[in-house]
Amino acid sequence: MIDNEITIVTAFYDIGRKDIKNFERDNDKYLSYFEFLAGIKNKMIIYTQENIKEKILDTRKKHNLEDKTIIITKELQEFDEQGYKKIIDTFKDYNQGINRKNPNNIECISPMYCYLMYLKPFFVCDAIEEGLTNENIMWLDFGFNHGGEFFIDKEQFNFLLEKQNGIDNDKINFFSIKDDDRQTLASIYFSMETFIMGGLIFANYKKWQIFKDDLKKSLDCFSSLGMIDDDQIMLLWCFRNYPQNYNAIRVYFWFDCLYYFIPQNIAKKLKINTNQIKYYKIIKEKLKEDFNNKNIKNTFINLIKYCYFK
Repeated sequence: MIDNEITIVTAFYDIGRKDIKNFERDNDKYLSYFEFLAGIKNKMIIYTQENIKEKILDTRKKHNLEDKTIIITKELQEFDEQGYKKIIDTFKDYNQGINRKNPNNIECISPMYCYLMYLKPFFVCDAIEEGLTNENIMWLDFGFNHGGEFFIDKEQFNFLLEKQNGIDNDKINFFSIKDDDRQTLASIYFSMETFIMGGLIFANYKKWQIFKDDLKKSLDCFSSLGMIDDDQIMLLWCFRNYPQNYNAIRVYFWFDCLYYFIPQNIAKKLKINTNQIKYYKIIKEKLKEDFNNKNIKNTFINLIKYCYFK
């Protein structure tokens, strides 16, 4: 593993979303989301099921990127049979919607959804074990950006993602939409607030097994309490319990974390949702905060971002 080009790992499985009220997204919807990212020139390793793989490959072929695409079909239960059983049994034994802020959310009613979210480092580690990845590996959700929620012009997405400033090579890099205010995890479970997002995770290949092991411990902890959730609260558990393993980078929108991997000359030209035009003002406030806290590294990073977006 000597190639520094980022390998992207992602996955898409039909877990019956179209039948879940208020979360009715069928396979075609997610495939349309993927079309936005399909022109990215990095090697992509995509885990899926047999009846979907050709559609995914055809989408990459439109960009002449089939040679940089590896599609693996594997049953979900095979990745962690014990973890799968814990999640299924906990949902069976305990109502995950009781006293939750949004009890009809998919993570409260679908054990398969929670299991799929939990598997992210398992997919990556499987690809590493098969010798398919480069040294630097990014997990990127298959539906990242929801087809144009933040970045709006898919024709612009024809470049190579590359690591930019702010990424810690010695840790697993998470992205946080909110500062950790030290609420108890039980409180966060019931309020369903999001701190760390799971849509993009980045680390050197040596770190992914550590992440996988930590996440298994997290599942053991939550299931012992009769609680199951999607990956977001479990990522926070990992970050709090093993801070030496993780770097949490503060961002301000669901999908702007991708800027940490977009070359600056390209990032400056990308069209974003006009609802985000005040982005530079948020960066300005963060710049002031970092300056006052004498955080030199973040001050420098946010100064560059402020200049670009202003």
